Amino acid sequence: MRKLIEQLKTSKRWNIILWSVMGCFLLLSLLGIQGREEALRLRAIEVLIEPREELAFLDSNKVLEIIKGADTGRMLIGAKRSGLMLDEMEGALERYPFIEKADVSIDLSGKLIVKVLQRNPVLRIISNKGNSYYVAKNGYKMPLHPGFAPRVLVANGNIAESLTDTAFVGSKTASDLLLIAAYCSSNPFWHSQIEQLYVDNYMDILLIPKVGNHSIVFGSADHLEKKFEMLKTFYHKGLNATGWDKYKSINLKYEGQIVAGKKENATNTQIIQP
Repeated sequence: MRKLIEQLKTSKRWNIILWSVMGCFLLLSLLGIQGREEALRLRAIEVLIEPREELAFLDSNKVLEIIKGADTGRMLIGAKRSGLMLDEMEGALERYPFIEKADVSIDLSGKLIVKVLQRNPVLRIISNKGNSYYVAKNGYKMPLHPGFAPRVLVANGNIAESLTDTAFVGSKTASDLLLIAAYCSSNPFWHSQIEQLYVDNYMDILLIPKVGNHSIVFGSADHLEKKFEMLKTFYHKGLNATGWDKYKSINLKYEGQIVAGKKENATNTQIIQP
């Protein structure tokens, strides 16, 4: 008997039969699992929204409203897995302007798991025509929200670009504003010091600080980090020694130097080489 088994093991035909049987078994198992998944009914829904504490553009009810589509009254609990279009749900969520990414899945217990990542704006632009919108760090434009206003830098003045021009910021001015706002939001010192951005008629970007009665002519976002380093050095070594109200303006647009205009005489300027 043992000899017969050894012969079967070394037989090419036996190996083919064995692998065929195993393949059929696996195929039937997979089909069985797929069939059970298709017949699975939804028993619960879990909505996970991130970040939760800093942003409040949407809640669980809004997420459910979006994935239900036009038929907002339909019941999801009790629906068959085969009747749920998960890809369409994800697509509908990601078309919502305040959602950056969505993932919708059903686990083996019949729970629908909806994961949503909210867009995080760093800037609010008010155009020269009064059109207002938010801009996320990646440049995506977001409309104002009726129930939530995040605390971000506001930019106004001579800004022509509106919300509907493009999906992402396209002009040099708007792009520069975004770079400056993103830098300030990631730096604790400048986040607490810079209150507003303004574009003047010469298309120079001005920074309006929270402390001090001066304006900061930043120019463009070129050499951004170097300009902020120069300004911080001037704050610590200059204004702390002479007083924060001595200067009317601090001009950083000229590479490698600071031009500071004193208050008592607009023409009285001081060129400082940091």
